[in-house]
Formats: sequence, C-alpha cells, structure tokens
Amino acid sequence: MSSEKVVEDIANCVRQNVPWHLLPVHLKQILHSNQRDYEKYVFNYSLKNQLRFRGNLVAKVFRREQRYYELLVQKSINTLCLFPYHLADVVTKGLRVTPFNYYLDVLSQLLRNDKSYDTLPNFTAVDCLRVLGIGRNEYLSLISELKTHTTRAVLFTAKPNPLAFLPKFPLRIRIEPWWRIEVGFVLESDIKFVTSSERSLIDDLIDFGSQTAGKCDYNIVHSLYRKGLIYLDVPISGEDRICIPPLRNFVMNRVSGDYFENLLYKIFVSADEYMTIAELAQMLQLDLDSVKHAISLFCRLGFAQLKELAVSESLLADCNKDKYHCSWDEFKKEQALAKDVPQITPLNYNNYTASDPDIIINQEKPKDMYKDKQKDKDSNSIGYLSSDGNTSEFSFANMPMPSPQPNTSPPNTGMPSSDDPDLSSEVDDLSESTTKQSIKEVSSLTPPSASEQSSKTGKRVGFLFDSTLTAFLMMGNLSPGLKNHAVTMFEVGKLCEESLDTFLNELEKVSLLDAEGEGDVSRYFAHAVILRSTICSLRHLLPGGLDLLRLECLECLDQKTRDRVLEKKYKFIISATPLTANLSHLFSVPFFGQFYSSCDSTHMWTKLFYNHVTGYGPPSLFLCRGTVLKALPRLFLGYGKLLVYILHSDSYIINSENFRNLNDQLKNGCVLVQGYGIRTPGELRYEAFPFVKTDPRQCKWSTHKAVLKLEEHLDLEYHCGYITFLNTGVPDIGCEICDVDVHLKHARSKVKTDKVKNNLNQTEKVPKKPKGKIDEVTMPDITKELMSPDNTELTSFSRPGNSPQRNLKSPDENYFANSPQNNEHSAVYTMAENCNELLASVKSELNHAAVEELLNPEPIANCEVNVSDITEEWTLLDVNFGVPLFDVDCNTRICEQIVRKLCSEENLKKLIISSEQMSEKFYKFVKQCLYFEDEPSGELVKIGKNLPHPRLNLAFENGKVCYWNGR
Repeated sequence: MSSEKVVEDIANCVRQNVPWHLLPVHLKQILHSNQRDYEKYVFNYSLKNQLRFRGNLVAKVFRREQRYYELLVQKSINTLCLFPYHLADVVTKGLRVTPFNYYLDVLSQLLRNDKSYDTLPNFTAVDCLRVLGIGRNEYLSLISELKTHTTRAVLFTAKPNPLAFLPKFPLRIRIEPWWRIEVGFVLESDIKFVTSSERSLIDDLIDFGSQTAGKCDYNIVHSLYRKGLIYLDVPISGEDRICIPPLRNFVMNRVSGDYFENLLYKIFVSADEYMTIAELAQMLQLDLDSVKHAISLFCRLGFAQLKELAVSESLLADCNKDKYHCSWDEFKKEQALAKDVPQITPLNYNNYTASDPDIIINQEKPKDMYKDKQKDKDSNSIGYLSSDGNTSEFSFANMPMPSPQPNTSPPNTGMPSSDDPDLSSEVDDLSESTTKQSIKEVSSLTPPSASEQSSKTGKRVGFLFDSTLTAFLMMGNLSPGLKNHAVTMFEVGKLCEESLDTFLNELEKVSLLDAEGEGDVSRYFAHAVILRSTICSLRHLLPGGLDLLRLECLECLDQKTRDRVLEKKYKFIISATPLTANLSHLFSVPFFGQFYSSCDSTHMWTKLFYNHVTGYGPPSLFLCRGTVLKALPRLFLGYGKLLVYILHSDSYIINSENFRNLNDQLKNGCVLVQGYGIRTPGELRYEAFPFVKTDPRQCKWSTHKAVLKLEEHLDLEYHCGYITFLNTGVPDIGCEICDVDVHLKHARSKVKTDKVKNNLNQTEKVPKKPKGKIDEVTMPDITKELMSPDNTELTSFSRPGNSPQRNLKSPDENYFANSPQNNEHSAVYTMAENCNELLASVKSELNHAAVEELLNPEPIANCEVNVSDITEEWTLLDVNFGVPLFDVDCNTRICEQIVRKLCSEENLKKLIISSEQMSEKFYKFVKQCLYFEDEPSGELVKIGKNLPHPRLNLAFENGKVCYWNGR
C-alpha cells in the first residue's frame, strides 16, 4: 500500500471520529500499535486542518478548548493558512481574532524572517489582498521601507517592528446584501468610539442575534466591520446554486497542499450553475458542511456568485414587504461600475468569426464618450491587473470586484509529524465532551444579475487542453482581457459555456498579422486564432454547449470521482493534441483523443509502436538508463542530424558527431534517438485523418503504404487526429513481411557462430547442380543469420526482402564519396572500411552458386525496379489523436469531420470499442519489448498505472523493433 493511501486512510478515520479501539488493524500497525501516537496525530491533524473542537475526535484527546483554539490560530499563522472563517463564532467572538489582525500577524512574520511574497499560498495571498490591500508590489515596498529604517546602529540589535509599517485599519471590502452580520468581541471601552446608530445596531445584534446585512444601513455595517466589532457570515444552503465567472485579482504564488485547499480546487473543476451544493457534495462524495465552507469562501473572495433559478411566490411576497435598506443603492452603483463594458472588436482574419451569428449579435458598441472613460479607467483601475491583482496603492481594494484568478492543481496532502514539540505536549488524557451543532442560516434573495440568460440544458461537449495552452495565452501578451480568462482556465481548470462569449470576444482581438516578424512568438498568436475557430466550430454540436477542461485539474480527482463528474455533464470529450500532461486513466465517456494512459515515457513507446506496426519510420534507438555510447551507432551512418526525445522535456535536434552528449541524458533516464536528416533537418508534413478519399490533396497521403498498414491495426475512421510524415532525404523501403508481434532475441554468441560455420562447411560439400538449374539453388542458413536485424554486423535502413546487397546499401552513396575537408577524417567516411571488410567476409562465407546469383547484374536491375515501386519518399514519424491547435489546415479538416459524421450516436458507440482494442494492442507491444522472447517472466508482465521504462536497448531497423547489441 502506498504511503499516500495510508495517509488518506488515517485522515479519513480522524474526520469520521474513529477511536483507537475501532481503528483497522493495518493502520494500527503503521502507528506501531501505540495509542499515544494516534492521539498525537489526531491533535496535530485537527490543528492543521482547522477542525472544530466540539463534535470531533480531538475533544477526546485534549481537554482545554480555549487552549486548543489558541494553538490553532498560532499554527495557522505559522503555516500561512487561510483565516478560519468557519470558526469565526469561536475565534472572533471568543478570542477577538479578526481577519484583519490575523493577516497582520501573517505578514509581520514574513517580514521579520525576510521571506518572499511567493511564500504565501494562493488563497491566503488573495485574502490578504482583499482585507489589507497588500499585494506583491506593496509587499516589496514594505521590505524596502524596513531596510531604509534599519540604521547601522540597529543592525546589531533589534530590527524595527513590521507592524508599525502595516495598515492600521482594514479596507472597505465588498459586502453582499444577503450576507449575515454577527456581533464580535465588544468591550466597554469600544462603546466609547461608536456613534449612536452603530451602538443601536450592536444592541440589536446582542438582543436579537444575527441580521441580514441588506436590512441594515450600508455605511454603518462597513464602519462596524472596519472597527472589528462585527464579523460577516456567508450563509450557504444545500439547495443553492453557484456560477464561477472569469477570475480577477487572483494571486498566483504557490499551493500548500492541505486538505481544504485540495477541496477548493476539486470544487472549482466540478461545480456548475445547474447543480445544487447538495448534489455537488454527493457527486464528489464529500461532507456537505465542508463543501458549504468552501463555497462560502468562494463567495466571500468573489470567486463565485449565487445563482437563483426559481423563487417561490411566498419568498417574492416577503421580498416585497421587507425590502433592502435604501442605503444599499450605493452598493448597486458599485456593482454596476464593476461590470465589464463591451469592447469594440477589431478586424480579424478568421472565417469562423465572420460566420458566427451569436458573436455578431453580442458585439455591442458603446458610446464614444463612455468608451473613452472606460479606456482611461482600464489603464489605472483594477479592471486589468497583473495575474496577482496588484497595483501600487493600498486603497485599490475598496472597489467591489466580483471575481479573481487561481493557480495550479494542488499536490497530495502529506502526513503531519506526530512529534511536534510545541503542540504534542498539549495532548492530555482522554475526556469526553458534548458536541455542539453549528448554526445554519438560510440565505436571503440575491439581487438579479445580468448573467441570468437563456439556460442551456442537457449534456455538453468537453474540450480537453493542458497548461501549455494557458501558457501561450498568458505569455503571448495577446490581449489585456485575455489574461483573466487564461488564469481562469489554469486555476479553475474549466471555462464554462456561459463565459465563452466574452472569451471569444477577447480571442477575436488577436490577429495573425500581429505576429509577423515576431519569430517564436507567432506560435502564441496562431494558437489563439485557431483555438477560437475550434470553439466556434464545436460549441454548437450539442444544445448544452461546450466547456473547456484542463487535464491537470481533472487529474486531481480520483478516478471514480472524475468518471462521475464527466458522465453527469458531458456526452463526449474532444482533446487538443499533442498533450504534454499525463493522463493516468482513460475516460469512461467517448473520447476523441489518445487511446492509452500516458506517463513520462509514453510518447517514446508510441513512436516505436507506430513504426513497428507499419514497418515505416526513420532508424531509431530506444536506450535505457545507464547506457554509454562510445561510438556512433551504425544504423545512423549517413545521418548528420538526430532527433532526441528525453523525459519531461520537448524533443530537440543534435548533430550526429555530438552523440556523446546523449550520455549525460542517459544518466537520468531513457532516451529515444531517431535519424532526422543527412545534412539538414528533415522536412515535416501534417495530414489529418479520417482521410477524405475524394479530396485530391489527400489522395497521395491516404494511399501511402504506411497509412494503409496503419489502418490495418489502428482505427483511423472513427477517431480523428493527424499523422506526421518526415522526409529525411533517405527513401524508406519499408518491410514486406510485417509481423505485429515483437521477437527480441539475444545477441549471437561465439559458440553459436562456430556451429553456423560448421554447418556452412557441410553445405559447401554438397555437389553442384547443373547450370540450367541455378534458380533452384537454396540459400544456406548463414545468410539468414547474417541478415537478421538483431544479429547483423552492419545495421542499415528499412528495407524489404532478404538480399544482402540491400542490407549493405548506403543511405546516401554520394555522402560516403565526399572527401574529408581540412585533412580531417569523417566518422562516416572511415566506417566504410569496416563495411568493405564485412562485405568480403559475407562473400567468403556464401557458397559459390549463391554469390554468382547475387552478383549477376540482371537480377540487380530487376531489384532496383522493384525497390522503386515500393520506396516511399516520406516516412512515418508520429501519429497524434485529437485536434491540433498549431496547423490551420489539419484543424479545419478535423473539425469538419467531427461536425459531419464523427459526433453521431453510431460513431460514438464504436469509438469506445475501437479505443479499447487499440489500447490492448499497444500494451501488448510494450510487454513484448520488455523481455527477450525466450524469457518466461515476459508472460507475467502487467502494465500498471504508468508504463515502465525500457529494460533493454531497442532498435527500429529493417522495418521492425529488435534488440540493439551496442554496435
């Protein structure tokens, strides 16, 4: 059992209040059968995850409740956690710890220890920004001020107190009218500094309990909050629905990996506005109260908004009787100013843009005067900030902003140490305590929002992407408003159909003409333009619309939860390709994408698989870790350029004389090397499938011999994607007899060679046949041994037949004829002597009749004719399943095929079956490549979650994968 699974099991026992005597036996063994260790773990876990004292297991292992909450606050500050808003009734009302002074302690701790701003976790940094108005720029200013006021005399004594440089009062934050206000820790001395109206509201809160913020005076609520005399509660019920708009002002620092942060990211990628909070908790199989706390935090930070779909007549009547306080008209004005203003869309050279009626309708042009004011506002206000949402002033957070922006998917939660010297000493004897029910409030009506439009019901299409696409959208500096959507796609992991209109408007501002002369930056523009075309083509396939899904965020969900989420919301999923992120498990819904689960070495295995089943491809070496190359492998003779694939990185090209540089990479992991060109890198060609037989532009490629053999083993009719062809300058002859199975054999030993020579001597004693019957002379067994791909002394390029002349043929004879320059010896030129010696040895071992037949000029001419018939100028390099976002022609053809036939019910049913069949063939190929054919252990191999790295050095030559003997 993995350590992560053990940690998760123990954490679940703590959350489910499982006492020691009911703990499973295997978990007791992990805890060394020591009850004291389990109690320490319960205590530390409760503090780290901010669990309530009453009603949890920690109340049985620790006696003092007040001391527990004091330690909880101190540990939360030390670990830079979020303020425990779900414990505000105890922390704020009982300990007088407000979010303001809590985050003051957090930042002062960072400043004292000279920590960088990136030390703050994402959500903690967002809340600091909201409460204190201190972001990245402000934090750097504070550090500068501290260094300025640190005089030389103070250097060797005490440093100045950071609290003296931090704000004295919290900012005027955004408060929704449906939130609840509660009285905090109020002293008699505090009453001296409040007005009569404020004191009247405090008396009402003490006498009658919490009040709805919208029923009270707007300015008084803000005033009491800034004085720390009240705290805010964001009530969420199980019947509520939320919508997540594009995020703004999100601080992209780091993830802490705790339980609550993992929960926040799970809800981000799973929630939608058509699912209630109770249904969301049931789908994720999580505690309803924990989900409510997470949703409450999202609404507090502005990441989510309540969505009202249906209101009963009784509630409407109550709303008319008890309206919001008239002072809340100011809040409505602030909300109106915070909304986005429609932008004028510039000219864009995109056919799909001009043909999309929905976009044309939504392109409303504001008045010129309002546009100029908004333009001035956008350059100075918080509407378009950097990814961390910072400006140069502390007061910017006074304006209400309904949404911000998040970061990467969180890592797994680790087990806290049970030997904490400061906290474990607080554990005392067991003591029973009563549980305390948490107060649940019913949320009031939200004001109507402009986002309530005609809802799109039914299942949707999911478009899968990875973080590479979001990086292109953010790094390209394509559009100011595009970064907000890119951060939403990266942090939330999803961009819903309801947000696609504004996203498409931002993408429409990007034109390929802007990328002229920009070099590599043109890739960013191309991805943005083609992404817009793809969305416009695919979003109308189903009535529900289209959602953009990030693979890394889906991978944060366990397999069963992910399957439930996808099956509930999506009819089928279309993948962008190629994907750099790993896919641990295949989807349970129809998937237009890769048919295999991926890991760091999968792309290397798949390239060998495609080459082996077709018999076409450049000469390749798949080298296992620890291999040392002392000379250039013979199958790369004649190639001046090599294509290299390594783990966790993109491919790159090297010169063949620099092959020793691969030894550094082989120290860290396996490497795949392929021939890529003679003097210059080969030319690439991308062709989309399914092929249109009637299209004259695809006729040449659809009849390519590699494609014909590929169609025999892979489904190119019900899937979609593109094939990469390579022209290295060396014609590819392929393989006449293509065996799908891999047969790895040991290198030929000396004993076996001696036996073969003895057999050769016996065959030479056979009497010669009449001259007229030369055609019937059979080849001796030695020829087969010499020409086998794994035993040959001279490895060469893919070729059919069993002719030694073809085995000895150089890929480029003119290349060998070139004389070395500057009196330097060429590595390829000097290897020709070994070839001549080998040729002489082969001739001496063959019988006289066979040599005469092979050296006969007439059969050679016939062979050349046959070779020209089967030779392909372009060879197969790779196959990718999905929709590419870098090539316009392939993208357009694939989208057309999806719209026309691939999304039909009949095709979707066949898609799942064909994917399973292709996956079985691929995994069988990998198993056969791990062991020699005569090893019995190869039959017991099972492919797990990740594909194994190669155990043996493999070579692709002569149209098949074989064992490489190091020559």
